[in-house]
Amino acid sequence: MTTDATMRAARLHATAPVVEQADVRVETPPPRDVGPAEVLIDVEACGLGALDLAVVTGSVPRRGELPLTLGREAAGTIARVGAEVVDWQPGDRIAVLPEQPCGACGYCRIGRENLCSDVRVSGIDRDGALATQMAVGADRLVPLPPDIAVHEAAIVPDTVGSASHAIKRAGLGEGSILTVFGLGGVGMHLLLLAKLAGAHVIGVDVDAVNLERAVAWGADAVIDASVDDPVLVVAELTDGGGDRAIEVAGSNTAADQAVRSVAPGGRVVLAGRTPQPLTTATIGRLAATEVEIVGSGSPTAQDVGELFDLVEVGHLDLGRSVTETVRLEDVPGTLGRLERRDGHPVRIVVTDLN
Repeated sequence: MTTDATMRAARLHATAPVVEQADVRVETPPPRDVGPAEVLIDVEACGLGALDLAVVTGSVPRRGELPLTLGREAAGTIARVGAEVVDWQPGDRIAVLPEQPCGACGYCRIGRENLCSDVRVSGIDRDGALATQMAVGADRLVPLPPDIAVHEAAIVPDTVGSASHAIKRAGLGEGSILTVFGLGGVGMHLLLLAKLAGAHVIGVDVDAVNLERAVAWGADAVIDASVDDPVLVVAELTDGGGDRAIEVAGSNTAADQAVRSVAPGGRVVLAGRTPQPLTTATIGRLAATEVEIVGSGSPTAQDVGELFDLVEVGHLDLGRSVTETVRLEDVPGTLGRLERRDGHPVRIVVTDLN
């Protein structure tokens, strides 16, 4: 069983420090076998985000050889199933979890597959979803609610799922005061889900458009970190510090501010992907205040399934989540616009992949 020989894909041939200088081509890749435990998907939507930019610029560790089909956030319809696949049928509407765990390491054996020591990630370590079709393991699929738009469904396993997972790691509850550092795609969904959980949310960013959007999405307060010290402003707004802080800006400056913004006994979640080292409060201060610092990585299948349940019952509206849709042919130029933050998108989704 092979992929369609006429399929099209956005492929990375060479990285560059600036996205527009990288070699990204929309072309016809060679066909590949679909294994007995895999399914072939007609990709109908694929999101673009900051991690895609990191792949193109070479700033994210990558084990996949070039050329590489890009794309992590996918939804579509099953076209064919492998000989060993019994739980899925052609025609099923699905979203794709981008991580393929090994299934054999200690983390996989205890059900923490998102910490797999030998994970392969679509669009980073293996061919991804910016293609007419993609082959993935049947265990990496999540069924879609019948009424969700496919362009909204595509961003749930990664962008929205990462926000949901971080909120769980924060232990956020009704009445908690949460400060979100970074109001990009994941940050805006942190805001959305935190408000859904009954939290009081303070948003921090340096972009005026992002701050304005956060207010429109329900933030209780916003702080322009290019003008004011977020640590001081949060202390003023909360009589000493927030209960929780989540950093998704991908900056050690923001991480330091997040740690210093919480009150004694608070918890800080670091979810921004950056190679920068953590430099923050002294060990003595952390010990004395019992402030917790935890990481938050990839969402689990359970996280994603729960989000689709919220969508299905009408509690989670993703109607504002996709700022723009584009064609596959537009991907090289769109990546450049995304790097420049033209139009200040929450998420851009590729929907015309033929």
